[in-house]
Amino acid sequence: MTDHAETNLIPFPQSEEADALTHFDRAKRELELAASIDEVKKIRDQAEALRQYARQQKLSLEMQNRCAEIKIRAERRAGDILLDMEKNPGGQAEHESYLSHDGTGRTPKLADLGITRNQSSRWQSIASIPEKDFDERVEEIKGKGEELTSKEFLSLAGYLQRERERQERRKAAAEEAEKIQPDDRIRVLHGDFREVLNEEVVPTDSVGLMLTDPMYGREHLSLWGDLAWFASSVLKPGSLLVAYSGQTYLTEVLKSLEAHLTYVWVAGVRYSYPNNVFPLRIKNSLKLLLLFSKGAYDPGPSQYWLHDLIEGDNYPATKRESELQQGCKEAEYLIETLTHPGEMVVDPFTGTGTVAVAAKRKGRRFIGAEISKERYDLAVSRIAQEETVP
Repeated sequence: MTDHAETNLIPFPQSEEADALTHFDRAKRELELAASIDEVKKIRDQAEALRQYARQQKLSLEMQNRCAEIKIRAERRAGDILLDMEKNPGGQAEHESYLSHDGTGRTPKLADLGITRNQSSRWQSIASIPEKDFDERVEEIKGKGEELTSKEFLSLAGYLQRERERQERRKAAAEEAEKIQPDDRIRVLHGDFREVLNEEVVPTDSVGLMLTDPMYGREHLSLWGDLAWFASSVLKPGSLLVAYSGQTYLTEVLKSLEAHLTYVWVAGVRYSYPNNVFPLRIKNSLKLLLLFSKGAYDPGPSQYWLHDLIEGDNYPATKRESELQQGCKEAEYLIETLTHPGEMVVDPFTGTGTVAVAAKRKGRRFIGAEISKERYDLAVSRIAQEETVP
């Protein structure tokens, strides 16, 4: 190790918090000076040893998190160094393609550095987090009195990467949407459904299925009454409104729908993995689908049987355009089961166009509205990329 980063951290006594702070500050300074993988790894390993010691000695979470922060910052620093290094994927070390560009010797393999491929990938992911986002998440976790872990920052890195990819797709979609000609069979209007889906656009008693995913928060509860009123006007008698719903305000949602429609059933889509509801300590594996009809429900003798537990798309495939996006597979199943070819499907909250794409795939007509210009552009672009079914 170089003279400027002479790390000699030893476990701190439980009774001397000032000594713990000294260790933390010293390690932070040495990490800023560290220039090699060996230096950074040593600081990282010693910080982890101190974190384990603090946990075993039942020191405060603050002390444990100070050690964890040094460990994670060291992993981040190692990731930066690895990103800048010339790559040697392995194989025969003397091969000319693995010689360093400056001619001083061969580029090291991960094994030479004492690093596994998994560590290299994880550390480089953490290093990809912008400094501002990293620092804000550190303070957020500590402010909540929660434990700092590398896993939390790997999750943040993955989220930010998905958002970067989504932003690129949104930009491309906006450019593409300007060039796309309207389709009389599959139409999305930009605006509030209460304004743009008027009688001229969606006539009374003309819709075979309304399939939609309204916003769930308390501030959006008033939309449910407007949705119910709209459905009671445009649905064919005996046809269904099928709406995704959260569970926190379910009683209020049901009351709003019952004011204009007739309750039929509750179905669900199974998540590919549970969504943790931390305040309630519930692992939620089910997305609710509320089924309400205009008047008495009349499926008719030619309609397929509907299963009330549907296997949804897996998470990454579902959330490609937005974290709020629902799965296309489940939408296709509902449309195929509850409508006949050529019937009209309406989605007043079109979002990124999942229901519209599913309707197009299944040979149904579609009309929707989306208030967000960004999501509207994505929907128009997605729809245009789908082959038309005769």
